[in-house]
Amino acid sequence: MARLSKEKLEELREDFAFNDANEDGRITFEEFCEFLTDLDADVAPDEALMGFYEIDKDGNGSISFDEFVAWWTSK
Repeated sequence: MARLSKEKLEELREDFAFNDANEDGRITFEEFCEFLTDLDADVAPDEALMGFYEIDKDGNGSISFDEFVAWWTSK
């Protein structure tokens, strides 16, 4: 995980929790698509799926907080 300030890490935790609609500690593809919509990202469904699988490094079909942080801080 990228080295972040305590404040930035808390901000990312809040963003992650906001996008984890079912509060299971993971972001599903459906939740990820909602997140992209909230960001006003104009992403085709196949591009969203490719992006989702790129972020889901362990391949379990969901994005963990650590995967979310790694993705968000790599932009």
